Amino acid sequence: MSELTKQEWWSPGESALIECYEDLRSVLEERGADLPPFARRNAIKALAALWQVANGLDAEPGPIDDVGA
Repeated sequence: MSELTKQEWWSPGESALIECYEDLRSVLEERGADLPPFARRNAIKALAALWQVANGLDAEPGPIDDVGA
């Protein structure tokens, strides 16, 4: 996974949310097949919500359909 475009003006909270997005995406990419169906579905929903945050912060998160969203 490529790193998102980092912004110097992000607050510590915004940076933490971007890190959550990156971590959750990594989990789904690397271990998504090992998750129970309910956990995978809910993780995908959470990733979609965090994608909205990343997009709103101009992090250029790119598409997430490759992880099932």
